[in-house]
Amino acid sequence: MSAIEVETAERDGVHTLALQGELDISNAHEVERELYRIEATVPSTIVLDLRGLRFMDSTGLRLVVAADARARDRGWRLAVVPGPDAVHRVFQITFVDKRLDFVPSPDELGAGT
Repeated sequence: MSAIEVETAERDGVHTLALQGELDISNAHEVERELYRIEATVPSTIVLDLRGLRFMDSTGLRLVVAADARARDRGWRLAVVPGPDAVHRVFQITFVDKRLDFVPSPDELGAGT
């Protein structure tokens, strides 16, 4: 079983969910539970910070894509801070990186890349 640490913060209506460790099938439910908790507050923006991840499998990809779909449907913004190359590669090889709103850091919520 791989370990994931989930740290949350809120500032001026922007909720940040910072992940550290490995996001995979064994612990994605923890991250999803926290996302649902934040979504219940009807946020204006959720920032998913992946910089602390060492690994992410297709379950993590599905989780991010589903959160993005919910955000689009419900009218809030989901911004993603890319993880290290090994993590970001999952988005690139599936071309999901073209669809998501990537930002350089939680403090830089401009137009996205």
